[in-house]
Amino acid sequence: MNMWVRAQLVSFMLLLQLKALEFARPFGDFMVLPHDQSIPLWGRGAPASEIKVTFGTQSKSTQCGADGRWRLILNPEKPSTQGRELILTSSGEKRSLKDVLVGEIWLCSGQSNMDFPLGKAIGGKAEASQAENFPAIRLCNLTAAPTDRRVYDKNTLARLNTKDHFTGQWSLACEPSASEISAIAWWTAKALYSKNGIPIGVVENAVGGSGAEAWLPRESVDSRDDYKDLLADEWLECPKIGNWARGRAKLNLGTHRSAMHPFRPGFLFESGVREWSEFPFAGVLWYQGETNAEIANDDWNQRLIVDLVNGWRSVLKQKNLPFFMVQLPRIGGDDPLRAHWPEFRNVQARAAKSLQNVHLIVTEDLGWDSPDVHPPDKQPVAKRITDEILSERGKN
Repeated sequence: MNMWVRAQLVSFMLLLQLKALEFARPFGDFMVLPHDQSIPLWGRGAPASEIKVTFGTQSKSTQCGADGRWRLILNPEKPSTQGRELILTSSGEKRSLKDVLVGEIWLCSGQSNMDFPLGKAIGGKAEASQAENFPAIRLCNLTAAPTDRRVYDKNTLARLNTKDHFTGQWSLACEPSASEISAIAWWTAKALYSKNGIPIGVVENAVGGSGAEAWLPRESVDSRDDYKDLLADEWLECPKIGNWARGRAKLNLGTHRSAMHPFRPGFLFESGVREWSEFPFAGVLWYQGETNAEIANDDWNQRLIVDLVNGWRSVLKQKNLPFFMVQLPRIGGDDPLRAHWPEFRNVQARAAKSLQNVHLIVTEDLGWDSPDVHPPDKQPVAKRITDEILSERGKN
């Protein structure tokens, strides 16, 4: 194929993509839309085409921009367990999302203890087997590239970009989907739903081993001079990132050191959070710190947490977005990687205290005596998160 033909083919494929009528990635069958507040929707279509969205008794229209992007806002809806169609039409084309509920949506993020699946938690298999009894709980399990001990193959390397990195979609609660979702997220969602009967949507995008720097928005990293070396091509040698994380990234990347990686500063936010900008979350469940606690620099660690919270709120356009931040729990053994955990717990407490609507979930007395960083009993953590959420709501 000569270069001219190839160029024409690429242009044709881009044109097809540009004209595709679609909702953006956060929206899908079985999802939950936010209740009692304006509902922003967005997606793509043919440039300058008219777009109409219908949900229940309301319809709204807008026009695609020159770049094919569209955005509109539906009026607030009351909580509803009645599944309805969300319909998108334009120039005779139609796209629809089925069985859409109205309730509250929680973003559950961090590293492996948030990602710890229900099916592996104590009592989790029995719990997952009953998940279908909760049709008003909906799950969006976003899965990143693996960060275990392996060298990435070409398919994994190919997905390491902001568009393709996370995979997953909304699903009904059933044994297979519940088994794979975060145990903490599931038990928190179940408790909240059981309390008030409002549908709950869980969006989980936690990544094992990820440091807070990987979750920083690019704007946050750009805002500080002492963050600049995080963005350098030599980030794998940056001492502000723990030795364990850099070592694991080097192993994963093998000879492809210039490729993206889940631990690369800013990459997880850009590939897994930014696309949710302006989506009205009820709050964030955040369980992270095991990786950053390796670095015995309290001021640095506190800055990362504060800039992460402020950065997420800014990009997601929710200036008071609630964060429920899980403290690092008790752990056994004498692994030097865990030596700074007591100080890091204090860092978490100070960061939470310095920020409005950030709630520290104390777990120092939980955990276990094993050196394994993954305590399998997640129900007590979820209960404390739920109690804190309900306590805060009771004050308002």
